Amino acid sequence: MARRSRKERRDGLNVLLISVQRNLDILGLKGLHHHLLSHGHASCLLYLPRFDARDEKQAAGLREFVRSRQPGLIGISLMAIDYEYARALTQQLRRDVAGVPILWGGIHPTTAPEACLADADYVCVGEGEQTLLDACGALERGEPLREVNNLCYLENGTLRRNPLYPLIEDLDRLAFCTQLPPDSFLQAGSAVRPLSTADLRRHKRYRGGVYKILTSRGCPYACTYCVNSFLRRLYDGASVRRRGVQHVMAELEAALQEGPPVEYVDFTDDCFLACGMAYLEAFCREYKARIRRPFIVKGTPKYFTREKLALLVDAGLVWANMGLQSGSDRVCREIYGRRISSDEFVEATRAISAYPIAAYYDVIVDNPFETAEDALATAETLMRTPRPFYTLIFSLNFYLGTALYDRAAAECPEHLDGALGKDYRAREKRATTRFIEMAGLLPRPLLRGLLNRFRRAPEAVSTRMLLILAHGFSQAVLAPLSFLRLIRRTQGGSWLRTLRVLPVYFRDGIVYFTGSLKWLERS
Repeated sequence: MARRSRKERRDGLNVLLISVQRNLDILGLKGLHHHLLSHGHASCLLYLPRFDARDEKQAAGLREFVRSRQPGLIGISLMAIDYEYARALTQQLRRDVAGVPILWGGIHPTTAPEACLADADYVCVGEGEQTLLDACGALERGEPLREVNNLCYLENGTLRRNPLYPLIEDLDRLAFCTQLPPDSFLQAGSAVRPLSTADLRRHKRYRGGVYKILTSRGCPYACTYCVNSFLRRLYDGASVRRRGVQHVMAELEAALQEGPPVEYVDFTDDCFLACGMAYLEAFCREYKARIRRPFIVKGTPKYFTREKLALLVDAGLVWANMGLQSGSDRVCREIYGRRISSDEFVEATRAISAYPIAAYYDVIVDNPFETAEDALATAETLMRTPRPFYTLIFSLNFYLGTALYDRAAAECPEHLDGALGKDYRAREKRATTRFIEMAGLLPRPLLRGLLNRFRRAPEAVSTRMLLILAHGFSQAVLAPLSFLRLIRRTQGGSWLRTLRVLPVYFRDGIVYFTGSLKWLERS
């Protein structure tokens, strides 16, 4: 889609949408920007991946740009980790363009509207497409926003919640995203400039030609640590809604024609495989004929069946992501609300390993409701998992609005301190976490011997030294080799093709392994 100048647009409200996320992978806000443009509004999308409220030159450049756009409405999208950036930005905007309503939206404002209204004028709860259109219409007519559905605001210090629109069932009526959205800008240093393909390469989370796309909304599960547990309560049992195959293909074909070259497609749906066979067969047929790029999907053990895997691999599947979260069946069932056993997980990993797919599995650590034996059960489950695989480890965060947050507030409130804005990659220094990190790397007999020794004498100096040495060797030597084997699986076992695609993975692999080594140094 070509960019349109301001003169070429139909008259409509000037809207400024801003992201303070540290990268440019913000599919939700980008979709809202396209939605406004498709309805004739003069939407402008501004990325602030390096926003720093203390940088006076940056603040001056931002002020000049915002004033030049003369916005009638400013929208800021944020997650919990972005909260402090959003607060500082909002304070600056109030000084720079006083009187312009500031609306916060996204996951964190949806789950914690009252807390966010300490800074924002309004908060959008849930899906925002129709809410934004209504807000623009009201402002164009000179009317207040207080009757717009999905909005929350404070009235004399009391929280007011407007009714919610039903969830959008027909996702095909929404405009699809492009790599370089029209009227999108990036602040780099003090200057704000139109977004370029070079910017996409520099500021995306994964620089190696990965195009991220969302083909559905919702999740079939309601895990207690996940915002989907909140959304299912908010919308009285929200279901999974899917875009039509043709709508998805149209977006992917547009992505292939513009922006940086697309080497991989990443389907970022909460559970891409939670669909019927008829839909999957149509998707694979069209994707193989029209897109022809290797791709990545996420799912749960229930959905990684050999029947589905055969279809997907034939269409180009090369990376698969699946959540274990904990190898303790007790923790999964009683703490996380996941009715998925460790045996079911291992069975699904065996199905995945039967195909030339590189797998990475999610694990959650730093859970105060988990015992040391629970954590070691996670390591033992991973020890039973076919190699090679990549373990993606997250430190548990108690997000406002989730069922697990409510439980922690009642049973261990001390663990809620600092949860807002916590980096989920910064895990605590625990011996059990070292075992989880080594579970897919160290030779199994050595790992089993070390695990038995740890159970017998966890505090012994010799045990601690052996654990540190084994962990260091695993992260510095075995982890890069395992990653190389994974890449080779995506290339049909060819070392020549593996070497050819290494630049695609180089930056992200370096970031991951550097992070692992930094964690080792802190240990």
